[in-house]
Amino acid sequence: MISESPSPAINAICVCHNFPPRLPVHEVRTSWLTLENTGSRTWEPRTCKVAVLLDGSPLIALELPHSVVRGARVTLHGVFRVTNVVGAHELGVRVSDDNVGDLEPQSATPLRAVVDVVERAATETARLRDRVLETHARCWLPCDGVSWSSDGSIYPNFARDARGCRLTDVEGRQFVDYLMGWGCALLGYSNERIVTAIADALHSGAILTLTHHLMPEVADLLCEMFPLAEAVTFGKNGSDVCTAAVRLARAHTGRPVVLFCGYHGWQDWYVERFGLASAGVPERPDPLLFQFQPNNLAQVRQLLQDHRGRVAAIMLEPAGVLESFQGPAKDADPAFLHEVIELAHREGSLVIFDEIMTGFRYPGGSVQHATAARPDLTCLGKALSGGMPLSALIGRRDIFNSAIGRISYEPTFKGEAYSLAAAREALTIYKEQDVAARIWSIGNGLRKRLNRLCADCGVAAEVIGPPFRMLLAFAEPDGRRRALMRTLIQQELFKMGILTTQNLLLPSIAHDDAALDATERAFDHALRILTEAMEGERFAAYLEIPPLPA
Repeated sequence: MISESPSPAINAICVCHNFPPRLPVHEVRTSWLTLENTGSRTWEPRTCKVAVLLDGSPLIALELPHSVVRGARVTLHGVFRVTNVVGAHELGVRVSDDNVGDLEPQSATPLRAVVDVVERAATETARLRDRVLETHARCWLPCDGVSWSSDGSIYPNFARDARGCRLTDVEGRQFVDYLMGWGCALLGYSNERIVTAIADALHSGAILTLTHHLMPEVADLLCEMFPLAEAVTFGKNGSDVCTAAVRLARAHTGRPVVLFCGYHGWQDWYVERFGLASAGVPERPDPLLFQFQPNNLAQVRQLLQDHRGRVAAIMLEPAGVLESFQGPAKDADPAFLHEVIELAHREGSLVIFDEIMTGFRYPGGSVQHATAARPDLTCLGKALSGGMPLSALIGRRDIFNSAIGRISYEPTFKGEAYSLAAAREALTIYKEQDVAARIWSIGNGLRKRLNRLCADCGVAAEVIGPPFRMLLAFAEPDGRRRALMRTLIQQELFKMGILTTQNLLLPSIAHDDAALDATERAFDHALRILTEAMEGERFAAYLEIPPLPA
């Protein structure tokens, strides 16, 4: 480690970094380093530049997130590709300031390190990663393309198959999965009964000109299982039926405004919350979408008053809404739900429950079962078909009859037979077994184990949220430090064979005792690594993957 500076106005030392002694050729790597400002001037993001150098030439630019006063430290990161040239190379860091008053621009070199770039046997992960980075920008890569670890581990990127709660990647490494197909595999991956149901339907053909007989059979099951479900239509994604519900509500009421709480998909009506133009949708002069916070009755009252006579529907996730990846994630409030329904109906508006996540996970099979709060329309998906792509909109017959033919909703694939066969079997399982009770037992047991580990390790964190949708939240007020903590935990969980994102936990009934024991061991390891990194704020020495949001 070398410190240099032509003037005390701009000077720095490298407190810690993650430059390893060896790097494989052409790997994706995240550079992490912590710098301390030892000069006489404050580093300002507008004028002060930090760069990682390869053999003296700029490799990546690292952005200062904020001003750094004398004596203060800042942790930075940047993603780069390792050179294809085998041999010894110098990696360095340069801090420069283009605005130092009357002086010439100055720079300091707080770090130089010799790194051997070595050949490495090609991996399937690296091959697929390179193809994705070139052609498929929206494929989910858990570490943004980073696959190689300095300790020889391979971070997960691509799956080969999955059984139960265990997913196997293309390198043959097995992970206990807590995302479970983003919540679809509530019964576990490749559940035998679901697989058999699909196999039995394969002879029929997937998409037929006439309606397959399975569609009315599955619709009948849904109407039997859900109160006020008198009519059904299907889709492939949760976004499909959320959009159908909103169109149906607007067409039925003749009103334009929707009040909402929670996540309701990616289609045009809902991306208004981000600003339509930024999402590629033409702007309109007046907004039609207004958000309220979970269980906040005062906000709902105010919004109904502000938009009196114009509200078509109040749409909400009735439980477990993730307001952020730090929480809170509140459970259902029966009194709130009943009051919202009363207020909406008094105003002539509909109520839509988005139970895409809570459906079949919540006691009784849904929030509306557990609370006796009866929405006009309900969106279902995720666990509806045991992991196959299917969603459903269910609700009052009079609403469907008044407008379903006018909302231009006719997806080609909504009647695909294999998913309907899977749904019929999944719904039969939900009628036979108390799946939700098992999920809550598994989730509460996991919460107890992990909270005990946090206490034992002295980490101010806890598992929050209802048992079907939990996450590890840190009692750390500084957002940047919290992001470092969350990133390091996720990184170490990957190394220990636990698959998650943002420390999110979605238990399935396939999470057996062995999986929970492995999870406990992995979190114990990750929390202990975290406590080491927190001593002296040495996160940069431990981190290898890009940061998670705060």
